[in-house]
Amino acid sequence: MDPSGDGRRRAPTYRASLVPMTSHVPVPHLTTPTVLVTLVGPDRAGVSTRLFGVLDAFPLEVIDVEQLVVRGQLILSVLVTDPTGGHDASGLDAAVSVLGPELGLTVSIERGTGDNRPRRVGRAQVVVLGAPLLPHAMAALTEQIRTDGGNIDRIVRMARYPVTAIRMEVSGADPDVLQATLARVAYEHGVDVAVQENGIRRHAQRLVVMDVDSTLIQGEVIEMLAAHAGCEAEVAEVTERAMRGELDFAQSLHARVAKLEGVPASALDEVYASLAYTPGARTMVRTLKRLGYRFALVSGGFTPIIARIAEELGIDYFRANDLEIREGVLT
Repeated sequence: MDPSGDGRRRAPTYRASLVPMTSHVPVPHLTTPTVLVTLVGPDRAGVSTRLFGVLDAFPLEVIDVEQLVVRGQLILSVLVTDPTGGHDASGLDAAVSVLGPELGLTVSIERGTGDNRPRRVGRAQVVVLGAPLLPHAMAALTEQIRTDGGNIDRIVRMARYPVTAIRMEVSGADPDVLQATLARVAYEHGVDVAVQENGIRRHAQRLVVMDVDSTLIQGEVIEMLAAHAGCEAEVAEVTERAMRGELDFAQSLHARVAKLEGVPASALDEVYASLAYTPGARTMVRTLKRLGYRFALVSGGFTPIIARIAEELGIDYFRANDLEIREGVLT
């Protein structure tokens, strides 16, 4: 229901209130006694609730939580302050250990001091894409990260179809150095890699601009149109001259478009209908749009086709070349 009456959809409004803290919570010191509780085994509903319910019976504070599920196997780690100060631990240990047979999980309890070690200077996100992604590629990339002085703090999967995408959070290595060395290793092992400095600035970058031909889609639109005109070889020859530096972009574009004179405008519809998106293109656009990114297409192709691609995929902006059409044919 739209109470405003103007027909526009509005996002729901959420309100949050600040609850006063009962006391100041100190930052754990490196010497503060802590306990790391880890549960491993088949995932099931209610594991986290049960663990935190047990911990709630003791005067402790939650410092860190990590949970991961891979093919139904759970790893849940909770770091808390040690209520015993490192002394009589029988009560906490016994209470947590009961969860093992109760939930069918392996329980480990490790005592120590402090929180995680401070991450070293030089933080980057490394994204690896492969179809398929093979162990030798991951071995080579992770070894190169180690060689460059980096430590992998976290690894998560971002996508599994149509390509496998793995993200690694790295500290202790220069992102610019990683970009250069990992690009070489990725090329040698047939995968793609992207390196980005990790920090607040990364989260402010919300615009993706990309090409269309042989990037978002497979193939070149102008060559597909040339096939309808029977001049595919001639257009390809002009393209090769441009690649050799004999023609600049504007010259090559006009020379190729001139070959299309007389092609029926209906060929644009036929070419659009035959387009094949690059594997993963739709998923990438859909996922990034869901995360709040805006997309722009910048193409040397033609508006009648690029506009339809933009509409189909929900692209926010596009720039392309206009074709003159007279009496149903290209001029």
